[in-house]
Amino acid sequence: MNKLTFKAAMLSLLGFGLLLPSLNAAKSNVLYKDQVAVIMYHHIDDDAQSGGTITTRLFHDQLALLKKKGYQFITLRQFKHYMEGASVPNNAVLVTFDDGYESFYDNAYPLLKSMRIPAVNFVITNDLENPLASYIPSMSQDEIIEMTNDTNFIDAQCHSDNFHYKLADGSAALVGRMANGGRKESDEEYKQRVISDTQKCVSKLAELYPEPIDAYAYPYGIYDKPSIDYVRQGGMNYAFTVLPEMATRNLDPMQLPRINAGNSAITPDGLERSILRRVVALSPPAAEVPLLETVSQLGGKASLSGGGQVQLQYQDIH
Repeated sequence: MNKLTFKAAMLSLLGFGLLLPSLNAAKSNVLYKDQVAVIMYHHIDDDAQSGGTITTRLFHDQLALLKKKGYQFITLRQFKHYMEGASVPNNAVLVTFDDGYESFYDNAYPLLKSMRIPAVNFVITNDLENPLASYIPSMSQDEIIEMTNDTNFIDAQCHSDNFHYKLADGSAALVGRMANGGRKESDEEYKQRVISDTQKCVSKLAELYPEPIDAYAYPYGIYDKPSIDYVRQGGMNYAFTVLPEMATRNLDPMQLPRINAGNSAITPDGLERSILRRVVALSPPAAEVPLLETVSQLGGKASLSGGGQVQLQYQDIH
């Protein structure tokens, strides 16, 4: 066997053996694997304007582009299973909302339902008592019951019971120390306040639908080591921040990142770029070799035909 024939035979062996996984990945448009882009929204409204508000059209267009590009939307339950060791679809995305605004029910939910896209809304449960009294109207108990009963992919989780405000000294209620009669609360009082607030949130949502209430979004995205511990003691197993990174299984489940999508300046293409910039490079499995790079290093070419067959070429040898 001469040198040219040997190289051609070797390329054929690679093409029909170890390199097939890489071709399959390319064919299915794998942008990333074994990680999740958790994207974050707040308010979907066609009239209001704020840093955390986008129009219904922009919301639709963002989701439509991601679906077109091959992103796969997962439920909160799937995300939890992933964090516990289960597999997750390639290009996985988890859609989240904060604050429990009624605009989620009015504007976001109909689109999510029609597009079959799961989402979770982190609710301020104290607002459930009088949902229209909020500066921005909140969802009612009946609306949450309707959405969670009507689908198996809409979740309501905790954004605290009543911690979405700042204390007199400007600190967030979750991490600051309250002043009672001129006296600053003790460490034990603070601990019990956080645990109690978290338990109230769990209790109120548990009355509305049967899914586990064990996920939390930190109000304002502000937290510290003691608050993490006390929120966990209050019943939370997962907690989301506003750190814009990809979520991977090796992260602390009480400090999960999210990528902001809910700003009017974030175009559909801009959202995808924001996700792709943060993809975590994973080591490829030992049995998977990148076909194009390997064949190129040997002086040949590789391509995938319309019928899914590998075509390998070294000079004039196919």
